[in-house]
Amino acid sequence: MAEQIQENLGFQLHTPVREIPALVPGEATAKGLIMCVSENLQVARRELVPLLAGAGYEVELVEAKPGKALDVTARPYRLIVIDVNHPNGNGYDVCARTRSHSTLPMMLVLRGGARNDVLRCFQAGADAYVMSPFDSREFLARIGALLRRRPARLSPV
Repeated sequence: MAEQIQENLGFQLHTPVREIPALVPGEATAKGLIMCVSENLQVARRELVPLLAGAGYEVELVEAKPGKALDVTARPYRLIVIDVNHPNGNGYDVCARTRSHSTLPMMLVLRGGARNDVLRCFQAGADAYVMSPFDSREFLARIGALLRRRPARLSPV
């Protein structure tokens, strides 16, 4: 499976998927549904979705749209990953609007970010961030840390 993910990505990950261990002993049962929001669906589909899926998460990919909050109540999401591709991109706005009505953990992926982008990330309501390019183990470890702080939600009936 790892080879298939590498082939689909079209490039070598910093750490091959097969070498990514379970995040923390006993955490294998902590997998769940992650909403992956991106300004550039092609980039997210190529880089983030295979990494998350390869680590055992179910991933729903959503386009970041300006002026819109995310509907986080439709499914039992455990975490939101927002991929910010541009310094003035929609990701910050989506994060802030979603934070106004949700306590779900949010992590931003900052591409080509600077110190101001990191500050803006937290001002928008993110709980964590990672700068791209990133080490896949660090990315998954940060997700694991956020999920350990928040128990899984029950599926809507």
